[in-house]
Amino acid sequence: MEEKKRRLLTSQDPAAQGPDPARSKLSTPVKPLSKVSIGWRIVVPAIAFVILTCGQFLNTNDFFPLGSLTQYATAKDLNGTVNSTCIEAQFPGEDEPRRLGFNAATVGIERGDVESQLDRVIAHPELLQSMADSYIRLHPDEPKPETMFLCRTTTQLKNGLAVGEPEQTTLAKWEVR
Repeated sequence: MEEKKRRLLTSQDPAAQGPDPARSKLSTPVKPLSKVSIGWRIVVPAIAFVILTCGQFLNTNDFFPLGSLTQYATAKDLNGTVNSTCIEAQFPGEDEPRRLGFNAATVGIERGDVESQLDRVIAHPELLQSMADSYIRLHPDEPKPETMFLCRTTTQLKNGLAVGEPEQTTLAKWEVR
C-alpha cells in the first residue's frame, strides 16, 4: 500500500521501474481466445441484431424482447391525448359490462400483444372468443361472459396531466359462444 501511495505522490510510471519479480511469479499467463470462442461472441450479437431489425421492419412484438420498439420512438404531446386499450365483458344478470384485467392471468393474453394487432382484432372480432375461452378456463368459479367488448379509453392531457373524464369507445364486440 505504501508503494502505491509513493507512486501516486511522485507520479512515477510503474512500468519504468521494470517488472516486479514477486508479481510475475503469481500471475497466470494470458491465453488467447479460441476460434470457437471468438465465433460465438460474434454470431450471437449478430443474430440478436437481425431479429431486432426484423421486428422493427415487421412492426411485431412476436420476437420480444427483440421486437418492435415503437413505443419508445416518439415524444408525447403534453397537451394531446392518451389512448388505452381495454377489455370488458357482459355477464348474466349484470346491467353494465365489467372491465376485466387485460393480462395473461385474466384473459390469457397481454394488452401489448393485442395492441400490436389491434387492426386485425377489430377487423375480426371473433378473435375475442379466445379471450372469453381463456377467461372461462382461468376463472372456473366465475360466471361465463355473454359478450366481450374491446374498447379504448381516451384521456385528454393539459400540461401532461389528465383533464376531465376519459372518453370510452367500443372497438369490437363479440357474442360469446
